[in-house]
Order: sequence, then structure tokens, then C-alpha cells
Amino acid sequence: MKYTIKNEYLKAEISELGATLTKLIDKNSGVDLVLGFDSDEDYIRYNDCNIGATIGRNSNRIGNSRFTLNGKEYVLNANNNMNNLHGGGFNGFGFKMWKTDEVDDNHITLSYFSKDGEEGFPGNLNISVTYSLNENNLLFEFEGESDEDTIFNITNHSYFTLGDDTILDDELLITTDKYSPTDEYALTLDEVRDVKGTPYDFTQFRKLNDNLSKLEAGIDNNYVWETIGDKLMTQFRNDKLQLNLYSDLPDMHLYTAYYLGGQEGKYGKIYKPFNGLAMESQYYPNGINYGNKHLLPILKKGEKMSHFIRYEIINL
Repeated sequence: MKYTIKNEYLKAEISELGATLTKLIDKNSGVDLVLGFDSDEDYIRYNDCNIGATIGRNSNRIGNSRFTLNGKEYVLNANNNMNNLHGGGFNGFGFKMWKTDEVDDNHITLSYFSKDGEEGFPGNLNISVTYSLNENNLLFEFEGESDEDTIFNITNHSYFTLGDDTILDDELLITTDKYSPTDEYALTLDEVRDVKGTPYDFTQFRKLNDNLSKLEAGIDNNYVWETIGDKLMTQFRNDKLQLNLYSDLPDMHLYTAYYLGGQEGKYGKIYKPFNGLAMESQYYPNGINYGNKHLLPILKKGEKMSHFIRYEIINL
């Protein structure tokens, strides 16, 4: 089932399948700022895109689909070469039916119970996700509690558009000068580099194609702050709209959607590479296997953990 929340500025549609953001419409311009599909069947059919979904238990990749926590090794389902990506295949949170707990004109709260051992992760986990509108802001909040220590690294995986055919002529600014390289399987390495002099440098507004034209397959990399606390992470704009992303999560993975292609999206559009921009606030990818040099997404037994991502839409 899908629900619509709205206010004077924005209208959002959320599906119980995957606690997915299926529409985000700026009322002034009429632009739907997120890619998506018309039916649940298409969200499942094109599951490898994770478009709009709530991702969990772990965002991004875990190397060799295994990690050690409290001296015990856990083996996960491999769904991306030898790695575990976004919690795993059809069984990640984006493909579960969530329960709607609360809904009114401008907010909705959904919940999901993830059993101990699901996809190989430890602990019985209760998770809730809330989407709420406040003026020209959409707030995505999540909270979890488990009966065992576990990984809890959630994000929203929307692909954003400003209404243009592609993102290539749009501009981007990222408020950190640090990023992480990847291996040949797109697994983030335990290495932090300076963006200066590289195509990953968005420390000032730059047209995306100015950088992407220097890369074979676009950007699919983690940007590094490694701080917990509310901060502006990125600004994405064209001549009409600007989207500002704020979060208290420590890092953000930027994906320029190079591997989109052939999916039958909303409004009769066939998606192509660079049709959208995914900005996934999260913990350092594969950090659980890299140790305490990074902030780790470990939810302790009996404790609660929560984070947020806030999207501010401005008409220019």
C-alpha cells in the first residue's frame, strides 16, 4: 500500500514495500525529484537498482560477505560478486513489506521486525522509519533496537533528479575534501584520499559532467567526514531548483547511476545512465572489517540507535 503526505511546499508518496520513497514533488515547480516505478512489481523486477528503498541492515558492501563481532564470525549472503551489498539481494529491507504504525497529513512511521539470522546478521532487530514534512524539508529518520549486538547502518537510496533529462549539466557541491577509493568490485578500501586534483573534487560547485567525463563509469565512492552530528553534506542544483542534504551520519556514498539502463520508470520514462544522483548518508563502507579507525555502526544489545537524513528543496 502507498500513502501520500503533503504540505504547502511538498508532496511525498511512500510505499510499504521497502519503506520506499516513490515520489517527492516540489509543488511550486511541479518537479518530481526522485526516480521510481509505477508498481510494486516493477520495484521488485528492478531490484538491483534499490531505487527509493530503505536499505538495511547494512548500507553498501561488506567485503567477502563476512565480519567478526564480539569475537564471532558472521557469514552473510553474497549478492554482489563475493560481497554482501545493501543487506542482500531480494531479502534486504528494501524488499520487505513494512507495517504502517502512524500516518497523518505530513508524516508516516513504518516498522519492520528483522529476525535473528536474517541474511546472516545477528540479533532480533526492531526498526522504525519516519518520513515527515516540515515546510520545504523532507526528513527521513530511523531507529533500531536489538536483543544482540548487531550492525545497524541504514540509509535511504533515492535517486534524485532536478527535472532535467540527465544530471550531467547539473552542479554539485560536497562539503568535504576527502573520499575513499574502491577495488575492481566497487568495495570501498580502507584508505582516505584528498580530492584535490581528482575528478572527485566537488569542494566548489562544479558541473557534474566536468568531472564525470574524466571517469570511465562515473562516481560510486564514499565521501568522508567521520563525524556524528547535524551537517550539510551536499548541495545539488540546476538553474531552477537546489537540493541540500543534511545528516548526522558520518559519511556519504555518491553514486552517479552509471549502471541504470532500460528500466521502465514512472511517467513512461526509460531510465539511462546518469538519469539520477544517489546520495546515501551512511557509515564507512566495510568499516566493520577495518576496525576502530572508523566510526562503526554497531547497535549494542538493549540500546537504541537513531539517525536522520534531511532533504531541503529550494526554488531558485
